[in-house]
Amino acid sequence: MKRLLASAIFFLLATTASAQTVRIVQKPQGLVHGMLYVPIVATDPVARVELLINNVKYTEAAGKTMTAQVNIGEYIRRLRFRAVGYDASGNVAGEDDMVVNDPRPPFRVTLSAPAKLPDTGEAMLSANVLAPVETHVQSVDFFIGEKKVGTVATAPYKIAVDASQYPHAVYARVTAHAEDGEEANDVDFFGDRANAELNVTIEQLPLSVASGSKPLTLSDLTLVDNGLPRKIESLVPASDQPLYAILLIDYSESMLEELPVVKAAAKEFARTLLRPRDRIAVVGFNQRLFWLTGFTNDYAAAAAAVDTIQPAGETHLYDSAIEMLFELQKLPGRHALIVLTDGVDQGSVFKLDHLIHYARYAGVPVYPIIKNKRLSRWMRFGVGYVATKRLADVARDTGATYFIIQRERELPAVYQRLAAELRQQYQLVFYSSPGAADEWHSIKVDTRGGQTLRVPRGYFP
Repeated sequence: MKRLLASAIFFLLATTASAQTVRIVQKPQGLVHGMLYVPIVATDPVARVELLINNVKYTEAAGKTMTAQVNIGEYIRRLRFRAVGYDASGNVAGEDDMVVNDPRPPFRVTLSAPAKLPDTGEAMLSANVLAPVETHVQSVDFFIGEKKVGTVATAPYKIAVDASQYPHAVYARVTAHAEDGEEANDVDFFGDRANAELNVTIEQLPLSVASGSKPLTLSDLTLVDNGLPRKIESLVPASDQPLYAILLIDYSESMLEELPVVKAAAKEFARTLLRPRDRIAVVGFNQRLFWLTGFTNDYAAAAAAVDTIQPAGETHLYDSAIEMLFELQKLPGRHALIVLTDGVDQGSVFKLDHLIHYARYAGVPVYPIIKNKRLSRWMRFGVGYVATKRLADVARDTGATYFIIQRERELPAVYQRLAAELRQQYQLVFYSSPGAADEWHSIKVDTRGGQTLRVPRGYFP
């Protein structure tokens, strides 16, 4: 059935793909895991299609069509797929790309140019633009050397040039312009194409001051990345950036006993936390997610939403938390995910290991608040300790903290402490190493100012 569906997709979409030499015809927008089918179609002069994942060749096929089966697995991470079409002589004739599991992809343009500019005749330059949903591409400028050869306002971004007008040209260049003034650039050299991308990436990690009265300053901080000193470029205080927080509330049947306390905590947290520029969303979950509010600054609306759902069903804790981490990454500024739950998962597709991995990958502080009278009693005898400790590791790995509530009178101190930490949150900005591998980098941040800091244990570049 899946093969028939893939064939139907080719026949339905091949005509729309004709305007672009190589095209990935299905580009998923949400979370992707398990098996992913990547259908590719091409037009003349393509004779062979190749698929690369994170710049490593994955598979190829002769002809103009291919459906690659990629087992992504359950450990969610960003993957860049690049489809390249070659003509009968082995020259690149066109390409397309996409990124999966990247909620906020960078504004990027990739230029495709001939391996060698011919002495006479036409040469084709084409560009593939990748941008976040909210970024509107205004135009794409093409250059040979520093001479502008044309502008294209709509996709497909391609232009034919008279090669004889550019003897001894060394490179072609492209600049994509967004409506908000942002630019993306790429360069492709003719002849020797052995130049590598540096892929220097700017990293922004959350940092909170848990205790200490002295103001935090950049000069007091040191950063060690995978054992090596790293320069901190800037320290952006909470007052300079809005906070987007999600209150994820467990409305499963197992929370029936705990829910009155959880509701009270959620209401007070929203009231205590919000500043004029901050936004909070209240989201409930059991075996599915339901947005009780969108992102709002209206405390009364957030508080009222907490009372609208009655507990029922299973606890898809891990699935729900992963989905909310994905949503938060789409937004600018600072982020926080506060999970009010009894700490029990029932029926999730994902496991706790997958949540821990993705929480690290997302770089969003996760604050579990566990209210479970039964669990608290059993923990006195060592039961449930391991699972609870691993939920605590999610918090520590992301630069947050966790709370296990045993008595209702503990709640005021919990939400006051949490709100205070978020109001003292910073963004630590630095550059990762050129070409850094897509793997966990352990980091250590120290201060000479005497403050107690909460910083993620590491990051993925």
